[in-house]
Amino acid sequence: MLDGMRCQPFSYSKKGQAIVETALLLPILMLLVMGSADLGRVFYYAIAVTNSAREAARQGTYYDPISGSNAYDSYAQVMAAAQKEVPGDVTLTLPTSTPSHCLTGAPSSWSIYYPTQPNSGYVFICFDGNDSQATAATQTIQVLILYNFSPVTPLAQVVGASLIQVEASTTMQVQKQQ
Repeated sequence: MLDGMRCQPFSYSKKGQAIVETALLLPILMLLVMGSADLGRVFYYAIAVTNSAREAARQGTYYDPISGSNAYDSYAQVMAAAQKEVPGDVTLTLPTSTPSHCLTGAPSSWSIYYPTQPNSGYVFICFDGNDSQATAATQTIQVLILYNFSPVTPLAQVVGASLIQVEASTTMQVQKQQ
């Protein structure tokens, strides 16, 4: 009879221990899961921004042999093609400061040109490597997108990554009649 009484309290204490362990480990587990989800989101948006830059450059270099021209060879048309390719929660705009079209130097020096708002990006459209060109490109079009990604996990802010900078650049040669 004494053996049966000893087993009862012992089994109740094990159940309480499991609840305490779960309560202690659940926040850490949730941070890891959310951090993994944020990492996946970073890759998703990096791919979306890269595809947007590539599609915008492709639109700008397109040559229509029937009309003998390119209907998409303006800054506005290239920008519209870039905006069409990104997810709906991403805002892409042309930069308001100088340089407005062509960035020069190493990509490590471009951090001052990133937008300050989260989940937004600046699109730099460079016709023939000239920042002040008003006419359509005749040689190359470069589309560069500087995008700021904002993670939802508070763990990213702890390690100093409140905004993650994503860069996508594509340069293509303009098509013309041979």
